[in-house]
Amino acid sequence: MVCQKAPPEIIIQSESAVENTNINEIGATAFIIAGIRALEETRENPMFSDPYAKLFLNPELRETARQLTQVHFAVGDAIRLRTLAFNVIVESGIRRGVRQIVTLGSGFDMRHRIFAKDDVRFFDVDQPAVLDFKASVLANADILGCTAIRCNYLQADLAKELISAGLEPAAETLIIWEGNTMYLPGELIMSFLNRLCESLSRFRIGFDYFPQSVLDGTYESEEAMEIVRDVQKVMNVTFMTGFDSLQSFETEAPFRIIETGNVIEIGTRLGGPGTDEKIGETAMVTKELAGCYRIALLERG
Repeated sequence: MVCQKAPPEIIIQSESAVENTNINEIGATAFIIAGIRALEETRENPMFSDPYAKLFLNPELRETARQLTQVHFAVGDAIRLRTLAFNVIVESGIRRGVRQIVTLGSGFDMRHRIFAKDDVRFFDVDQPAVLDFKASVLANADILGCTAIRCNYLQADLAKELISAGLEPAAETLIIWEGNTMYLPGELIMSFLNRLCESLSRFRIGFDYFPQSVLDGTYESEEAMEIVRDVQKVMNVTFMTGFDSLQSFETEAPFRIIETGNVIEIGTRLGGPGTDEKIGETAMVTKELAGCYRIALLERG
């Protein structure tokens, strides 16, 4: 499983919607994720459909995403599995009556179009450079965006910003926190969540994470730890925080744990009929990765 090649350098050349974009202002990860999501449409049995991902790419970026998945299979499979899992969390939330969906660190997420309903309102939260670029791409394609909250959510009064933008604080809300927590210091995570709870009385929040033991090198599976090390190397990132137990979310914040499991378990459990078939082939080759890549869904108590 060890990486044998260095990851390709990510460069944006001037072309249509991505013209004159400073990737350093947005972050390479947003483009990598869009690239891997766009590649899904080329698969014989795709897990999901994201017809908008390609809007944020040029041919060079699409090729970079393809190369990254070849350097190490887990880069692509981790993003594919978690995309499906969060898709089913959004779908199941809408089925149970959620009408406000907030995406933290939204990047180029397009669930506001993929799962669009007249009575469901979506909110994107991310840095100004990310959301400004996203808005320009969608405007060029004549596609309507969703409500954008341009801020560093760890520093801003996010609840106040959301309420000012039209979110109803007493109405049930689903918050998607995909691909964020592993990059954040642990102490900031809990303080951020407690601040949200002071102003929002009804919400669920879903996030992905690794056990801390995977990051510390004490996890039970050496293969899993090696895969996660390789993922960090290929994507040129460092995972700072993980959770061996979720108990602190119930003792240090007013949450109760609704769902927890690895990305395959959550996708299968919430996805309903047909989800097994969508996961099928990938589940066979990513058993070690899936076992340590987990998702939690918490509810404000």
